[in-house]
Amino acid sequence: MNKTKLDSAAIAELASQMGANSNTKPGNSNVSRLPQLVINSQVDDDDGNSLPRGHFTIKGVDTNAFAETVTFRPLSHHFQYLEWDNVNNRMSCKSKIISNFGEEPIDTRGTVRCGKPISSQLRDMAPEQKEKFAGITCFRQVRGLVSGTAKTATGDEVTWDNIPVILMLKGTNFNPFDDEYLKVIPKGRNIWDFQAKLSSKRHKNGSVTWFTFQFAPDLKNPLGLDEKVVETIKVIAESIKSENARVKKAYDLALSNQQMDQQAIDALNNSLDDDLDDGLDQVA
Repeated sequence: MNKTKLDSAAIAELASQMGANSNTKPGNSNVSRLPQLVINSQVDDDDGNSLPRGHFTIKGVDTNAFAETVTFRPLSHHFQYLEWDNVNNRMSCKSKIISNFGEEPIDTRGTVRCGKPISSQLRDMAPEQKEKFAGITCFRQVRGLVSGTAKTATGDEVTWDNIPVILMLKGTNFNPFDDEYLKVIPKGRNIWDFQAKLSSKRHKNGSVTWFTFQFAPDLKNPLGLDEKVVETIKVIAESIKSENARVKKAYDLALSNQQMDQQAIDALNNSLDDDLDDGLDQVA
């Protein structure tokens, strides 16, 4: 592999933008929607072909194929709050993409976290209060390159060779990347210095079955940076920057509208106060 010559300052700056340094922990200080690597939970497709549950597949590519295990090289690590409107079946709010929880996740509504309280506040709320925020989810977003050999539902072989994808991790899938990858790689290294074998773990609770990602990083064989990988990282970084600029624009507009609404309310209140004063003067 031909390594790209980048000075340490340039690599550090890129790593900071991508949430890629192993020393950066949560709480310290458009490729944003790449094809999504997911674990298949469907038993068959629209044509009735059986599908392997627990196998990996990529949503957003031309050919649907499935692999029991894959290799994954993470290139960026971020968080984003998203709110889904089930009634209208659309995204109703999204926050800025942040690299750690020390950043303020402003959102398109003019609030933060799409209006969701912090965990400590949410914990103390009554169930009916918590329900108001059920549609708001914090996703761990890991963008990277996936490789492997997959098969379609009809048995045709498909090769995945460093395909850029995003992992949208929530619920029981939120912590494994942190526990099994970030906390395992050597301190001071960037997350793109290694790749991991991905497998899935099956869980069952009554009639409900689900799968979680499992990460097994190859720490014995660090990877170098070639021009293609560096270019992919830069494209991801620019796309996240553009996404955040759109969120900031919507945030500023929402705040402006809120201020205008408040000014209208204040003007009405002042008018009512003046009318009341006039009436009192007449009575006196």
